Amino acid sequence: MEQRDRRVQQHSQRALWLVRVVTLLVLVVVLVCYVMFPTLRAQLSSGVALLLHGDLIGLRTWTAQFGPWAPLASLFLMIVQAIAAPIPAVLITGANGLLFGPFLGGLLSIVSATLAAAVCFLLARSFGEPFVSRLVPPTVLQRTNAFMAQHGTAAVLIARLLPVVPFDPISYVAGLTQMRLTAFCWATLVGQIPAGMTYAYLSQEIYRPGHLVVKGVGAFLGLLIFGWTVRYAILRQRRRQH
Repeated sequence: MEQRDRRVQQHSQRALWLVRVVTLLVLVVVLVCYVMFPTLRAQLSSGVALLLHGDLIGLRTWTAQFGPWAPLASLFLMIVQAIAAPIPAVLITGANGLLFGPFLGGLLSIVSATLAAAVCFLLARSFGEPFVSRLVPPTVLQRTNAFMAQHGTAAVLIARLLPVVPFDPISYVAGLTQMRLTAFCWATLVGQIPAGMTYAYLSQEIYRPGHLVVKGVGAFLGLLIFGWTVRYAILRQRRRQH
């Protein structure tokens, strides 16, 4: 029994070491590309500036300039906003909806948000709680830990369905747990579908502010009710099992 536990521990340590190496290599490649290609650096910096200023139309135009590489440009912004939270991801989803349409734009946003969440998850798993505590305020980190403890493995799915739960802190805290990356990504992907499609659809109303406000409030309440309903159902099922 002790030998088995020791083998499991050694396997976990090797897996964590591999995750750290891969994460560092990706970060180094990104940093080298950013430093060595001034034109690319200027373009990416411009996109980040538009994101920081909340310029939805500007983000749409900026993404469109990359042509067939536009989805990768959108993914880059989604990863930036995930790491540099609390920049709202809804801006990128809206720009995707304007550029690609409500369905393809929503699909792209869901996939890119899942990949961005995976980056946060891997960063937390690679560098641990001291790194996470530098990115997430203590009060938010405490509430997120409590949320994860209350809901267990279903916490990620519930968090993605509830628009009032911060997106990125959940990703970081999940990376500090024993949750598998595949389970985390599936929960994030599925949980993002309602909000991703809804926000991409609402982006079509950007030129009609009145309609946008009315539909936005209705969509927010609808997502909130749906999320709380799923949360209640999961908690009720867990109580029955115990």
